[in-house]
Amino acid sequence: MTHQVWTLEEVKEARSLANQGEPLGQIANRIGRTYSAVALKLSRLGVGIQKKSGKWKPKRGVILSKERVAKFALMLERGTATVRRLARQEGVAITPLVDALQFFEPQRWRNHVRSHSRLAPVNCPGCQLQFVPLTKKQQFCTVRCRQAHWRNVDYFGGRRMEALGLREGVCQLCFGKFDKWLSAHHVLGKERDPENKLLIALCRGCHDMVTNLAARPWVENSESAADLISLALARRGRLGAVVCLEIEEWREDEQRDYIDAGRAE
Repeated sequence: MTHQVWTLEEVKEARSLANQGEPLGQIANRIGRTYSAVALKLSRLGVGIQKKSGKWKPKRGVILSKERVAKFALMLERGTATVRRLARQEGVAITPLVDALQFFEPQRWRNHVRSHSRLAPVNCPGCQLQFVPLTKKQQFCTVRCRQAHWRNVDYFGGRRMEALGLREGVCQLCFGKFDKWLSAHHVLGKERDPENKLLIALCRGCHDMVTNLAARPWVENSESAADLISLALARRGRLGAVVCLEIEEWREDEQRDYIDAGRAE
């Protein structure tokens, strides 16, 4: 085999890539040389591979769709990849990857944990359900359960589950029954209720609607509020509906009585 002489451009590019911390394999692909040829040349030049500074960082904007996560779960099930390797390969952090696996593929994730964990089942401090931890550091059954627990502690003072209708899964505005996605809503607002005493459960749609309306100054005008309801009814085909609305101020004791009466039902 005829020896190919290195050109000055190839030497310059190889040296530059090595100083940037590129692996030998990538340098070989870039300049069209074999791995061993690049390693030998850099060694003779006295050039070492410089490690890139800083830790590995995941890519931004990576979307973990249901279809992609299903493929990842299948790879874990077949044993062709590990969670850490998948995270590196896809350019995402481990926590959001595990969260996606737990959310989209809960059964396969539980099977993966059972086959790889040697730890005994423990109770989750968030939902109080029993689960098998994958590592000794794992305290919560899922990433979302951990996030919900700490949000409950930080934002609701640990009183989120005291919200009226939350345990029953009933939205207190539309009275719909929900298995999940219910929010604990501060009736008086967080700033006016720092001790989190007046909380009710609202579904996502009702919670967004109440939050948006509360930010509109015209909501304090009874005529504007009545017009809003009239427009909503007209959209539903009730063109002849007449809405009469009065805004009445409640005292704090009346507000407490209202909440207590709802809890007693």
